[in-house]
Amino acid sequence: MADGVKELEKELPHIVVVLILIVVLLVVLTKFQWIHCSQVPGNWCEIYCNTIMRSHSRIALISGDTGIGDPQELQGMLTHARSYNAYIEPFPQSQMSFGLLKGYDLVIIERMKNVSITQAKALESYLNAGGSMIWIGDSATSYYVDEFELQKARDLDSQMVAEMKARGETPVNEHYYYDILTNSTTRRGFGILEKVLMARYIETKTGQKNVELETVNIDHLTMRGLMKDFGVPVTEFAVVSENPEAVSTLAVLKTGGKEYPGIFETRYAGRVLYVSYPLEQTNSTVLLQNILDYLVTC
Repeated sequence: MADGVKELEKELPHIVVVLILIVVLLVVLTKFQWIHCSQVPGNWCEIYCNTIMRSHSRIALISGDTGIGDPQELQGMLTHARSYNAYIEPFPQSQMSFGLLKGYDLVIIERMKNVSITQAKALESYLNAGGSMIWIGDSATSYYVDEFELQKARDLDSQMVAEMKARGETPVNEHYYYDILTNSTTRRGFGILEKVLMARYIETKTGQKNVELETVNIDHLTMRGLMKDFGVPVTEFAVVSENPEAVSTLAVLKTGGKEYPGIFETRYAGRVLYVSYPLEQTNSTVLLQNILDYLVTC
């Protein structure tokens, strides 16, 4: 017995070193996203985020007054899905700017159909800077021109007129830029963000019944643990036509004998996960956890 205790005491430093090396390895693998903390047995996510890193990913949930989805319900479900990290901050669409977005690791947009050109450019700039986004339903499918863009057009017109008069020329239309802008105040579709999402908006379907979600890429982290085919209480969704060469389809919606894009991923500069229906209508904590695990660590 005494010999066994002495042997254990002798090996204890080596055991401690091995344990430290294992922890360091797990930290490195998790930090550089080679693995997600949820893939490690036990409560590694809580240990890694709360004890080791002592930080949490910042998640912004931005919504407006038009479009499909219930952002408040989604926030509650996301908070429940991330019990060890529920730092989800809701913002009204009116406050959205690149300055706001760049401070977040993940941005979620839902119920935000009508956007200004300025707001669309803010989303584009955020993704150009490497941000991650969950884009839901018919968000950003209808454009309007805000006062900021109108003033820019007026300034360009004033500059053009001044330069022409300085050359002794008479302007044919002193409101050239303003007219171009105001003639396109109603824009339907993803507009300037179409190249970001790699998809084209067609329409929004409402009042749907007997909808099924079929996983297509079962090996993708977001689809882990889900059944191949299962019914979802989805009543509304956006119909889009994606570019198959530029996106990775993860799941499709099936209803009325037809298939529609359900969830797909595109990599612009940052990562965009597009969900054609209100994410909260999936009623699947597993899917929500998978999506958050895939896009942010803590």
